[in-house]
Amino acid sequence: MLSNLIVMKEYIFDGNRSKIPEAVDFIKKSLYERKASDKHVIKSMLAAEEILEQICKVLEAGSNITIEINSVLSNIWIRYTARGGEFTVADIQQRLLFSEESEPDEKTREAMDSLMERLFGDRLSIRCDKGKITVTQQVEKFSYLGLVEMLAALIMGIMAGLILQNYLPEQASAFLVQNVFSPVYNVMMNALKMLVAPLVFFSIASSIAEFSDIKALGRIAVKITGMYVLTSILAILTGLFTYRQFPIGSPALAAAVNADEVSETIEKGSQVTVSVIDTLVGIVPTDIVSPFQSSNMLQIIFIAVCLGLATATISKAAPVAKDFVKAMNQVFSKITEIVVSFMPLLVFCSMAKMMSTMNLSSFKDVIVWIPAVYCGDLIMVLMYMLLLLVFARLNPIKFLSKYYPAMISAFTLSSSNAALPSSIRQCRALGISERIYSFSLPLGATINMDGSCITLIISALFFARIYQLPMTGSMILQLFLAIILLSIGSPGVPGGNLVCLTLLIPQIGVPAEAISLVIGLYPIV
Repeated sequence: MLSNLIVMKEYIFDGNRSKIPEAVDFIKKSLYERKASDKHVIKSMLAAEEILEQICKVLEAGSNITIEINSVLSNIWIRYTARGGEFTVADIQQRLLFSEESEPDEKTREAMDSLMERLFGDRLSIRCDKGKITVTQQVEKFSYLGLVEMLAALIMGIMAGLILQNYLPEQASAFLVQNVFSPVYNVMMNALKMLVAPLVFFSIASSIAEFSDIKALGRIAVKITGMYVLTSILAILTGLFTYRQFPIGSPALAAAVNADEVSETIEKGSQVTVSVIDTLVGIVPTDIVSPFQSSNMLQIIFIAVCLGLATATISKAAPVAKDFVKAMNQVFSKITEIVVSFMPLLVFCSMAKMMSTMNLSSFKDVIVWIPAVYCGDLIMVLMYMLLLLVFARLNPIKFLSKYYPAMISAFTLSSSNAALPSSIRQCRALGISERIYSFSLPLGATINMDGSCITLIISALFFARIYQLPMTGSMILQLFLAIILLSIGSPGVPGGNLVCLTLLIPQIGVPAEAISLVIGLYPIV
């Protein structure tokens, strides 16, 4: 059984360049034996030929090149080992794209760079250490490895939290939470928070700088913003429809409101505004530094748009400006990839920390609120799938099969900003144009919070029923407009929506203290 799961084939190549086609043919046959797709086989053969050419160029005299075809489950990779000099991935890309005599122009190089990203991406690693060359070429990855890792971390975190709460002494549980889970969680979240502002800033600036035609950028920006407004409206209507089907909320719950639990949240909520004028005026910062210090994403996006437009305008006269912005975007994207690779650890610590202190008895009072919100979320996901099918002509199932890691990250982190790196990585895997997703995703993480819209409208109507307030047309319209503005101005951080709820419900006559009913359950939604 194990032999069917783990397979390795080996081929010894003497470094004679005339025999490279034989080595490539061995790779081709081995990959087809492992049922690799035609697309991955062709890509691998194309890259393998240039890898072998480059190794032969620096190969130590009298040495051989060992080619291993490894597979574990549906993971397939090729490893080349030899003795010789040093080279990099860039050397192979240069060999593959251009002859040594030709020098590409800027547009050709940009097109070829995009091709190289599709061909290699993060699938090729080269290590040259003390005369030993090791090249690893990933052919196929286990399709659901990310899902398995994230779900395993989620389940193990919940189990660890329940064990801490129910089976360990209170002091031991508190010690583990304070000295193990909380520090790791805080370090990981701080790393994500540290990266979000520069990642959004350089991502948007770089994507705008790529547009030589500002009118084309304007058309794309209008389409993206229009789609965001459309989905926000659909989200509120979805939440309203869901509540009509499940009119939750009992007047008896009003007596259970605990004002002591919400003083800090109410204080934060008093700092949020739903004024249209204040929201628009607040987009323009008084200085460049403070938006990054306070993580004011609307102001950061404004500065990034200004930088991107200016860079695009002077790109021909001063190409170094465009190169700098693009290079910084690549730097922070790479740092983000490294941090995101530790996401399962963050999920585990987050769930363990949450479940270790959650008061499970609070489920009895407002348990119906949780499935109502989830039902609205599920309907909204179906709406997205319909939009994908109608507007983009994409297979929704195929999309979900490739995008789910970003969705799991968003679910476990409860933060559109923290989930942004995962979203960017999955959009890259989907083959979406970088200049589109590097503009649309950071913008959407700030102004397009459809999950918040659904939770806010269901929660507001839930509290209105508890306090026996009539749900008139004017009240629904007032909620509608306020939720749109709050979804634009609310912070994309864990608990940010709870802060907005404290500001929303007093507008319909519900005391802000009413959120004490859902504070204990809020991490679940």
